[in-house]
Amino acid sequence: MNIYRPDILIDERCALGEGPVWDAASRTLYYTDILNGRLHSFRLEDQQQKTIQLNQNLGCFALREQGGFVLGMSAGVYLRSADGQRMEKLQEPNWSAMVRANDGKCDPDGRFFCGTSDEVEGVCQGGLYVITPDGRCARLLDGLRCANGLAFAGDTVYFIDSPRRRVERFTFDSDALTLQHMQVAFSIDPACGLPDGMTMDEEGMLWVAHWGGGFVGRYDPQNGVLLAKVEVPASQTTSCCFGGSDRQTLFITTAAVGKEDEPHAGKVFAVHLPMRGAECWKFRG
Repeated sequence: MNIYRPDILIDERCALGEGPVWDAASRTLYYTDILNGRLHSFRLEDQQQKTIQLNQNLGCFALREQGGFVLGMSAGVYLRSADGQRMEKLQEPNWSAMVRANDGKCDPDGRFFCGTSDEVEGVCQGGLYVITPDGRCARLLDGLRCANGLAFAGDTVYFIDSPRRRVERFTFDSDALTLQHMQVAFSIDPACGLPDGMTMDEEGMLWVAHWGGGFVGRYDPQNGVLLAKVEVPASQTTSCCFGGSDRQTLFITTAAVGKEDEPHAGKVFAVHLPMRGAECWKFRG
């Protein structure tokens, strides 16, 4: 098994760094600090950093093709204009104050998938939603505790509800907006922590961040074999995405909350790999 070790890319600590998104056009990495309601950006070319301060927790987001962002926040999903002057809350999806937006991303057709996570332990009110570019919205899954990693391959959707310690595989019906034929792609050894954020490479392998495990694992979704590891010097490894000029750099977010004794917890890491990853698609709505 190949072992890789990343470098520190951004030497600042997030309470709960999450959801990295690479924008190839501007060569910029975006990521959220969920608990502080901040949307950070880091331009690779000149290392310019910017922060958008929001008034709610920001669980997930994606860039919009027309400019600006789609934002999964505590109270719902919002569209933010490119100049930041307009914030529009979508009528759907609606969720209770018992949950907040957690992980989410766009699929290759520009649909925004957004999951929610329990704010109160054990209520199991989390869900997974999809919002289409033409404004349709559907609740795909319910009864979740912590909706997390997503990856897409044709009409296959890979999904993680972290406490279940497994990666699930579904068939997505884009007309009916439903997930069907759930299968457990593979389970995660409890000794490796909880599966968190996820991405895919062009060979169809899944890269899963391990909360409490301190690594990102490359898995074969057909048999669950762990093929490679990126060992991160921060135990609460949260998510990852591919980017860089050749899309072979894996960017990794981590969390510092509760880990004040770990000097690198909450920082953003990067490692160049010998495989190319999936792009970060934009919302077409």
